[in-house]
Amino acid sequence: MSTDIKLDQQGGNWLVAESSIFKSTATDIMLDAPSRRKGGSSPYRRALVHDFEDGLTLNYAGDYPGGVTVHGGLQVTGDLRLNGRLVADHSGLASTSALDNAVRRIQTLEQTLESLLALVGAVVIPNWPNRTEILEGDDMRLVNEPAEELGLTIEYHYEYRNPKYEHEEVISISPAPGTVVMRGITVVVRMNLEE
Repeated sequence: MSTDIKLDQQGGNWLVAESSIFKSTATDIMLDAPSRRKGGSSPYRRALVHDFEDGLTLNYAGDYPGGVTVHGGLQVTGDLRLNGRLVADHSGLASTSALDNAVRRIQTLEQTLESLLALVGAVVIPNWPNRTEILEGDDMRLVNEPAEELGLTIEYHYEYRNPKYEHEEVISISPAPGTVVMRGITVVVRMNLEE
C-alpha cells in the first residue's frame, strides 16, 4: 500500500492517512472537540497516553468526565485488573457455570442458616457501622437489620473525639458481628462521639 495523506475528504472536514503502519513518537494523543466538552477539571483530553510504566492508558487522569464507552464486544487476552468498583447495568454480568454453581450453593447455605436461626429463635449480630443503622437498619434492610427488630438490647459505651472515627461511628461490637445469639441478649457497642 502506498502512503498518502488526504485533506478535505467528506465535505472538507476529514483527514485521511493511508498506510500499513501509523507511527507517532508523541507520548499523548488528544481528541478534543470543544463543542462536546461537558465540564471536567482537566484542561486536556488525553485519549491515549504512552504512560510512565511503558503501558497504554486510555482516558489518562480521567480527562474525559464521561468515561470510556466500548460498543460491541470487548476481548481481553491478558489479566484484567480492577482498581475501582464493578458496576453492572441491567444486563448483568455473564458468568461461568462454576461461578453460578458457587453462588447457588451460597444462597442455599444462607437459606438453611436462616431457617435454623428462626427455628431456635436466634439471630446473627450485624456489623453495624453507626448508630443510625443500629436504630434503623441499612437503607433496604438487606444487610443490617435494626437491633430492635432482632430483639437485641444495646448498651452503649462512648469514646469522645477519637480522631480515627466519625461522630456516632461504631468502634467495636461485643459479641462480635457474625456471632449467633439468642434474642433478648444485651450487645455492647463502643461508639465515638464528637460532642
